[in-house]
Amino acid sequence: MTSVIRGDDNFDSEGIVEGTASAWVNFNGSGTVAIRDSYNVSSITDIALGNYTINFATAMANTDYVVGAMSTYSIAFPGGQIMQDDRLAANSTSSATVAVITINGSAYSDTSKVMISIFGGK
Repeated sequence: MTSVIRGDDNFDSEGIVEGTASAWVNFNGSGTVAIRDSYNVSSITDIALGNYTINFATAMANTDYVVGAMSTYSIAFPGGQIMQDDRLAANSTSSATVAVITINGSAYSDTSKVMISIFGGK
């Protein structure tokens, strides 16, 4: 595959195109938490039922990043909605905390697949 660099692309010192994810992770959030694949994520901390901290390998420059997330839903794993919950922990440059909530919003829930992407913070 041939790489093409256009004159209007904005690269930082790590060669990352501006606007691409600063970090992302796909992990098992049920039982023993395990990362399936990731970029700029060093580990996941399982805080409690449905609550996770995403630890960055390289810190963000600021805490103004955006967290996008999704999870699977099934009868066995009734999670579905994910939110960044400042009641758990505020954004930091080294980590972000997210919560998986049941579809009806009544409780936290572990789920078998959690996918998080982080944009900004550069």
